[in-house]
Amino acid sequence: MKKWLTLMLAAILVMASIAGCSSKSSGEKDGKTVTVWSWRKQDKDLWAKVQENLKKDGKDITIKFRGVTPTQYDATLQTAMNGGKGPDILTLRAGSGITKYSDAKQIVALDEIDGLKDFSKGIISQVQSNGKTYAVPFAVQTSQFFYNKDIFDKYNLSEPKTWDELVSDFKTLKENGVTPMAVSGREGWALNLIVDAVGATSLGDDWVKDLIAGKNKFNDPKFVDVLKRINDLKPYFQDGYSASSYEDMKTLFTQGQVAVILDGIWSAGEYTKQNPDLKFGSFMAPPVNAGDEPHIYAFLDGGYGLNAKANNKDKAMEVLKYAATKDFGQLYTNTFGEISAYPGVKAENASEALTQAMDRFENNSINQLFRIRSPFDTGDPGIATILSAGMQSMLAGKQTPQQLGDKVQKDLSKWYKPFK
Repeated sequence: MKKWLTLMLAAILVMASIAGCSSKSSGEKDGKTVTVWSWRKQDKDLWAKVQENLKKDGKDITIKFRGVTPTQYDATLQTAMNGGKGPDILTLRAGSGITKYSDAKQIVALDEIDGLKDFSKGIISQVQSNGKTYAVPFAVQTSQFFYNKDIFDKYNLSEPKTWDELVSDFKTLKENGVTPMAVSGREGWALNLIVDAVGATSLGDDWVKDLIAGKNKFNDPKFVDVLKRINDLKPYFQDGYSASSYEDMKTLFTQGQVAVILDGIWSAGEYTKQNPDLKFGSFMAPPVNAGDEPHIYAFLDGGYGLNAKANNKDKAMEVLKYAATKDFGQLYTNTFGEISAYPGVKAENASEALTQAMDRFENNSINQLFRIRSPFDTGDPGIATILSAGMQSMLAGKQTPQQLGDKVQKDLSKWYKPFK
């Protein structure tokens, strides 16, 4: 009996030890190693440089990076976090990608990091939940029109300053046998980028702020007009646009077969790789009225969060504090040629497109977001899902812009409290 009790006690101690281990992150317990996970496998070199810089500052921190295949990352991270085996620092997609972990209390608020005060309100809002900041922003993307400079020069066209000028340019191109614009009708998410770009200039922060508060609606004339003007561009799209993929759209542009596309800044470097001789510029969606300022829709790729069960929480916090500095922002931009979320960072040897995008992010971006990374993209169904199918349907002539606005408003009202 005594021997049996001894064995039982030993078994209980082993099980308790295992349970204790499972409640912690995947971080190592040596007191100095911080684990970082991301869907961006290319970030390995970045974190190696961060470790080097921290050691130069006298901080004995070792960063252990793990890159996960992008399509598998969300599920892999979720499973690990639910099992208490997540990393010390999580690379999180902004918006709903953060709130699902903050709501579950699996990540901690980072408001004590002074550097977060330097980021713009529009950027910080995308890593917040219930008034608290849960991640350090790292990269920004923008949506804009790209145009072929040689084609524009050939027909004496300039970057349009108003919407009517844009339509006039498209008419001139079509009359001369040039396809004015390519779109990806097959992929609704790419069509959504057009709504982002046109809406950024046309709606304005004040109107969107009232939209978020429930005072304005997606079926109001102001938003429906955005949809209508996009719909009115259909005669200038390439033949068979409804079957064109996102890659098809980009190929048409890089091969000089169309004059204009609307795309994210992430593609600019790819254009040059596909066609080194391509000369292209970019412009923001022009306003309806002459003299009004154009704006750009800038959204956050993601941020770095802190696991509530991190093994080396103090060391991880030191890493995150560094990630909230201009020094890190400059390192990020120099490493990848992308826009850092930290204000004032300039790229070394940057392309014209990237330089323009960075300047517009600093000076022309809207602070109140209405589509991707907005409050309307945090529930089910989110605005991204509703608009993706809706834009395809509208461009196919199956519903009017007003009907699409009604659909967006109705579906969001199912869960978005200010609309109830």
